Amino acid sequence: MDAQQLRKAKKLQQETMAKQETFEKQEFSLEKHGIEIKANGARKILALKIKDSVLFDPEDPETLEDLLILTLNELFENISDEEDKLLPNIPGF
Repeated sequence: MDAQQLRKAKKLQQETMAKQETFEKQEFSLEKHGIEIKANGARKILALKIKDSVLFDPEDPETLEDLLILTLNELFENISDEEDKLLPNIPGF
């Protein structure tokens, strides 16, 4: 690999890292099943709101747990899809 190729590779790496940092700060949200969840691109939960008081049934905590898992998984899948669109398929990113 010559010097020009190394410079191009380094520039691409820096651009990709900058995109990744920007993406990790971006906020995503999903409201579903009476639950609203906000997370950033680093997949850190920023906010969680349960908008339907029916979900607070002490006799049936499993329903709320299941809905939280479904909503979180869908939100994280949405974040991954957006990340795939933004970042090229480069090993290590």
